[in-house]
Amino acid sequence: MPIVSAGYYPNNQNKPMETRNSARYWRLLENQRIQCLLCSHACVLSDGEKGHCNARQNCGGGMALPLYAWISSIAIDPVEKKPLRRFMPNTWTYSVGFWHCTMDCPFCQNWEIAHPFHVERDIIAPQKLIEGALASGCPSISFTYSEPTLHIEYVVEAMQIAHHYGLKTILVTNGNILAEPAHEILLNTDATNVDLKTADATIYRSILGGEVKVVQKFIQIAAGVCHTEVTSLAVPGVLDSPGQIEEISKFLASVSPEIPLHITRYHPAWKFSELPLPLEILHTMGDTARRYLKYVYSYY
Repeated sequence: MPIVSAGYYPNNQNKPMETRNSARYWRLLENQRIQCLLCSHACVLSDGEKGHCNARQNCGGGMALPLYAWISSIAIDPVEKKPLRRFMPNTWTYSVGFWHCTMDCPFCQNWEIAHPFHVERDIIAPQKLIEGALASGCPSISFTYSEPTLHIEYVVEAMQIAHHYGLKTILVTNGNILAEPAHEILLNTDATNVDLKTADATIYRSILGGEVKVVQKFIQIAAGVCHTEVTSLAVPGVLDSPGQIEEISKFLASVSPEIPLHITRYHPAWKFSELPLPLEILHTMGDTARRYLKYVYSYY
């Protein structure tokens, strides 16, 4: 069956909102079932069903985007908060969040919008979003907070409009999307920060709802087309040892030892109440990473 992967049309912003939310990255199966080809879950959906993410849906044998252009949050942040330390330092970025996520991290810091009980309908067309970013005076726009790649159709359109007006684009992501959509969104991205949450494939799959090989492939693609930094959150039972950081650091060094790594100390959130790791473990993890990578930043 053919994969639906339509391109962006420069005059799309002139079309009515309801005519331009056609989803990409899916294929038609038998009996009006479809398969999503965006993230590692590759959900197979019967008519009316939503995917694992709750933001992509089978409507009559085609993929629909029920939350197209629904914005959860807008703020102005230091670019270092993304975190990016070696891209446009000491500048501010216009930060935009969406709804839902492709993963299920039980310690999610933004769970209110990544796994919401209630979704608020605040629709902002891509053109209007970029007009807001321009009015803010920020030199860049960041797609962040929840998982922006889940809304790839909207984000790519907004990124291309942003570039038309001279804004830089930043993508903050879990990287859990497949290679073809990864290429598309990253080719429109100036800088990305990617979460690499653990080196353990079993933990990635069973606890976090992602695939480490998919995330690693995303990082490899990103490093070839845009500025790339990586964040690893030190979480008890997920990423909690110098040995795991060594595996992560070796992988990143195999891509490029110039990739900055941010090691961040977890704090209890959502479903996780475990105490943060002792500071001495964080210090050792940072020292371990510096054996392989040129730029390592630790946050406690």
